[in-house]
Amino acid sequence: MESRGYAFKRNLGEGMSGKVVCAYSARLRRRVAIKVIDKKKANTNYLENFLPREIEIIRSLDHPNIAKTFDVFESLTSKVYIVMELCVKGDVLNYIDTKGAFPENSSCRLFSQLCDAIQYLHDSNVAHRDLKCENLLLDTEFSLKVCDFGFSKRLTYADGRMVLSKTFCGTPSYAAPEIMRSFPYNPKVSDVWSMGVVLYMMLYASMPFDATNVKRMLRIQIQHNIHFSDTPAVSSEAKELIRSILHPNVEKRITISKILQCAWILQEGRMEDSDEEHTSNAGSGQEGPPDEKAKESSDPGEGPSAAAPRH
Repeated sequence: MESRGYAFKRNLGEGMSGKVVCAYSARLRRRVAIKVIDKKKANTNYLENFLPREIEIIRSLDHPNIAKTFDVFESLTSKVYIVMELCVKGDVLNYIDTKGAFPENSSCRLFSQLCDAIQYLHDSNVAHRDLKCENLLLDTEFSLKVCDFGFSKRLTYADGRMVLSKTFCGTPSYAAPEIMRSFPYNPKVSDVWSMGVVLYMMLYASMPFDATNVKRMLRIQIQHNIHFSDTPAVSSEAKELIRSILHPNVEKRITISKILQCAWILQEGRMEDSDEEHTSNAGSGQEGPPDEKAKESSDPGEGPSAAAPRH
């Protein structure tokens, strides 16, 4: 890292095959997050299939709501370094755990940004396949950034038809029922389901389905039975959108283009985001001591980081 001009600052997170650290880049003149993957600890399937795919995809992406990759390099000690934007406000799950549900106007704005990011990916024929609150980061402007493309893939076509995926990817509580049932699936449509779980989490600070019993959860999902609690108060338009997204029938599940045209999303521009000021102190397990957080959030040019590696 040092030979590449990155001065280590502190650890941000740790996974089975590596970690995420904060470092200062002399070239970029800013702090960055570096995902360090130890190839000696990672399994063969990940090294041969998932890691090369992730690196190829993240290098090609350029969208304001996707965590930017600055550099990728490998050391002589079999470690891969992925240099990304640094997140100073943590991930969406951490925000919810710290402060509870997002106000509806903030949920609407952030979900619109998520839609824009995933529509960009899908238009580029890339599926994320692991959308969840932990992989959605908040930058200094309280804007959303999608990260962690470890399960992402480029979509291929044969005779004008998309080749369906057969690999189980993601987290069961966010995974679409067609994936849980081991059906071949369209990853774009399944990404949309995961987005619906994210939206429910933003608005209610809880999951729409109990994943402790997967068979029971799947049965409830297939029945299209979604429970909405009375508190916090959520508009009927938002609930209707969630129902449209969390539809078990892939033919009836709403598309991102139609989400962006729905009444709830279109009102976003008319809603005041009065809550942003009180969100600035939301904590993050990635960020270190409070005094460091306060100092870093005033640094120019900072944004989100990658989540800790899971592999």
